[in-house]
Amino acid sequence: MSARLPLGMNALLRGLALRLRALLRSFKSGSAVPPAIEAEYLRQIYRNLAAGSPISLAMVVYLAAQAEPDAASLVRIWAALYSIYICLRWAASLLYPRQREPEPQELRRWSILAVIIQGTSGFLVAILALFVLPTLDLYAQIVACMVVLILVGATAFSLSGRWVDTLVFAPPIYLSFAWHIFGQDHPYAHGVSALPLALFVLHLVYASNHRKSILKGFEVARRSADLARELQFKNIEYQELASARSRLLATVSHDLRQPAHAIGLLSERALADNSFASVKATLRDLNELSQSLSASLITLMDLTRLDAGLVKPRMAAVSLAQVLLRLDAEFGASARAKGLVLEVERSQAWVQSDPVLLQGILSNLISNAIKYTRQGRVDVRVIDKGAQLQIEVIDTGQGISVDKLELIFKEFVRLDASDSGTEGLGLGLSIVRRYASLMSHALHVQSVPGQGSIFTVTLARAQTPERVVESLASEPTELADDHGLAGLHVLVIDNVELLLVSMSKTLSGWGCQVRSARNMTEALQCASQQWPDLVVSDHHLGDREPNGLELIKGLREQGAREGRTRLPALLMTGDVSPQLEAQAREAGVRILHKPVRPKVLRASLAELMRRSAQAGAVPVRRAHG
Repeated sequence: MSARLPLGMNALLRGLALRLRALLRSFKSGSAVPPAIEAEYLRQIYRNLAAGSPISLAMVVYLAAQAEPDAASLVRIWAALYSIYICLRWAASLLYPRQREPEPQELRRWSILAVIIQGTSGFLVAILALFVLPTLDLYAQIVACMVVLILVGATAFSLSGRWVDTLVFAPPIYLSFAWHIFGQDHPYAHGVSALPLALFVLHLVYASNHRKSILKGFEVARRSADLARELQFKNIEYQELASARSRLLATVSHDLRQPAHAIGLLSERALADNSFASVKATLRDLNELSQSLSASLITLMDLTRLDAGLVKPRMAAVSLAQVLLRLDAEFGASARAKGLVLEVERSQAWVQSDPVLLQGILSNLISNAIKYTRQGRVDVRVIDKGAQLQIEVIDTGQGISVDKLELIFKEFVRLDASDSGTEGLGLGLSIVRRYASLMSHALHVQSVPGQGSIFTVTLARAQTPERVVESLASEPTELADDHGLAGLHVLVIDNVELLLVSMSKTLSGWGCQVRSARNMTEALQCASQQWPDLVVSDHHLGDREPNGLELIKGLREQGAREGRTRLPALLMTGDVSPQLEAQAREAGVRILHKPVRPKVLRASLAELMRRSAQAGAVPVRRAHG
């Protein structure tokens, strides 16, 4: 038969086949449609079926009335079957749109029914074209062709989202009508038969383009939904942040104002008291209040650094012996003062961690254990788990109920804020969790109300280094060798007179020979009279003066002109901006964030001088005699 087809018809059929294959590929490669979109697809299809059913029924009645007497039985049988089909289709099309939210299984049944309906329609219309139309007169055939092709063409958009429905419906109809027209005994039959094929191609093109638009619409809708969800989550985060900041202001205004008020009262008392013993006791109370105030500010500083993204773990092999020794030394006195037994187990193991952050985690856990334990003991245990080690902080405190175990890790949460001795900002455990998360250390808690709690940190074991050297990467410890401070020439720079005097007296008390300056000019003059071994500078020195980093740079440039070695420097500031951290690191300047406890400052200076001595930059001076 293909040999009898004109060359143009052959080319058209080949193009149609190629287009059909491309369409199939695009349909199969399309992404899965979400159930909600599939339900809307079906709702549109069934509504279109309801709209087209009256026209189809009218066409069937018209064809049955136009049937020739000798072929009336065939036409009427087909008309009866098609009428029954239209009535059933109409009923289904009226019923489905009433389904508001079909279940997935029910949606699948309606989807299969839609495919059956479209396939049945294609089959019955193909029978019409191949067997029924040849028995009718030419005028009835033209009317039937026009009605059918209009109805079929109208489905290009509604069925474009469902390729199975399109393939079982459109091809049988277009091809059967093309075949019917091609077989007519008329000089224009062959040319006119190409029109249904051309309409078929347009149908596929329109369906394909519409499908692409639908898929793009789905993609845009998905992105919009994702953005809306993300925006909602961000909004919740911002609300929580705003609420947390409000709690922070309320907490800080209370917890920092209390010791500040007490310091003022005790200072007045010390000034008015003539008894040496009474003044000494008052100074002891002032020292405790100062430490409490500093601890709160340091905790706030840690939180600020975390929020600013300044805390970057420096993972290395860490000696647990060193960490546990510091913890015992740091908290032994406070535990004994409260009447508690603190037992820190010794271990020679090495773990993979950041020594500073690990110290911060365990310090917060032990501090909390002592704070919330009225009597009994606090134990720090090291459990060998093969490739891992577990450090447990166990207390005999009041315990935590199960429903509040997760709550304790949130910021500004204190479960027993009204109890004496439990003062604080409620940030310790939040910082513990964030530190542990940064280093991928598992953190667990078990607690029984009235019996106590167990906080467990799981660490990966590390091999013992061949050359065992303590390497606290970013912060000094209070166990550092601080005897090297005696006899050092230290230049102290600060534009606040009270702070300058306080720092100078503190360093002098440690055996340092101190010169002080308030700005760049005074600092250069001091350096020209006696070149310092070490510089301790504030960062903000006034709006009209260079900052601390620029001042240190200027001193080093002067020293380089005089052939002096690199000058060790310590910068003290309350600024936690990442830019300042990066600039200080690039300049090779150690930075400490205020407030700084005297022990930490002393250990920082000793560590800085020790490293300078190891690098051969500056000899470590010691007092003579």
